[in-house]
Amino acid sequence: MNIRKGDTVEIVSGNDAGRRGEVLQLVPDRHGVVVEGANVRKKHQKQQETGGQRPLSAGMIEFEAPIHVSNVMLVCPKCDISVRTSIKRDKGQKTRVCKKCGASFE
Repeated sequence: MNIRKGDTVEIVSGNDAGRRGEVLQLVPDRHGVVVEGANVRKKHQKQQETGGQRPLSAGMIEFEAPIHVSNVMLVCPKCDISVRTSIKRDKGQKTRVCKKCGASFE
């Protein structure tokens, strides 16, 4: 995947299309990314006993679910638009480069 943790991405399709956020987590086996504030789901959680310790809280928990990597695009720091990237090799180092302006993502 050409997206890494901490990158700013824009969602291009789905209910959250047009929303931008930071990548919090990568899910490489399912080709997914977790984007901050996007694809928020609710989960009902039962209170659990922990053997005399403080019990876990019950109720509805909101969390960000993974989005398929094909539904997000990287945002160029220089152009401030979502762009495709290429990889430039320089003395054994690989860097991601914006296809529109040529700016580096590192």
